[in-house]
Amino acid sequence: MTFGELMILVGAFNQVQQSLRWFVDNFSSIADWRATLLRVASFRNTLSSMDELGQNASQIELVETHDGSIRMDDLLISGSSGCVAPGESHIELKPGERVLVLGDETQEAMLFRAVSGLWRWGGGRIARPPRQCMIFMPTPGYISPGTLRSALSYPRLGETYDPAHITNALAAVGLEHIEPFLDQEDRWERRLSDSEKQCLSVARAILQRPQWVISNGAIASLDLETRRRIEAVFDRDLADVGVLNIGRDPNETGFFTRSLRLEHDPNGPVFRPFGDPAAEDRDVESPALPDL
Repeated sequence: MTFGELMILVGAFNQVQQSLRWFVDNFSSIADWRATLLRVASFRNTLSSMDELGQNASQIELVETHDGSIRMDDLLISGSSGCVAPGESHIELKPGERVLVLGDETQEAMLFRAVSGLWRWGGGRIARPPRQCMIFMPTPGYISPGTLRSALSYPRLGETYDPAHITNALAAVGLEHIEPFLDQEDRWERRLSDSEKQCLSVARAILQRPQWVISNGAIASLDLETRRRIEAVFDRDLADVGVLNIGRDPNETGFFTRSLRLEHDPNGPVFRPFGDPAAEDRDVESPALPDL
């Protein structure tokens, strides 16, 4: 065998070896690709079934009242991990009351979403004022896109307020420093701290004069000095506005005059998105993949 023939054989052997090692060398990349494809397929299947989500599950009756009260009758809030219910079967919260609702973090979030109308699955009835008569304060705070002036009128888009009233409202909550930027568009949800966002929501309440402020622990998240300022605003400017705080709060100042407790109901309905008890354990159908 000549030296040239030997080199040809060596080259052919190397090519065959590299070809056979391709799957070994690229196994991690193939595994990442397959996992990504399965996640995308799962997301696509979920989107296609959104219109049928909870179609067979019972829902909470949500009605509007015009006397300013919030009523909960035989309320049950269904979740994937269980059912949440207030400690009392019939609850009436009158205008101007300051009510503290206690439970674990999941229970509090479920009630907040149920009262706001974002979570409708469960049973019983919630009667509340019209949406435009209520201001919701989630945690962390929320600022609508656009200018700060439009954020003060949210969700009443396009509503304008007297500049002097805006000045007084901002001063009452300690936000005088943002007044020069009211008409400036920016990513205010990033520029403002969470405490400033909550204070802006209270300034919005001063201007809009809602019947109720619904908070998901937003007041408890404020530092002591800011909290005292906000409580003074409710004592002075918003004395006739009801406050429903759904979340843990030490209530050391006695701001809340009434408390309720959420409980787990082991006999209540559990939310099954597709009406199938095994829905949560159903595997997503995998797309056809080549054998590796």
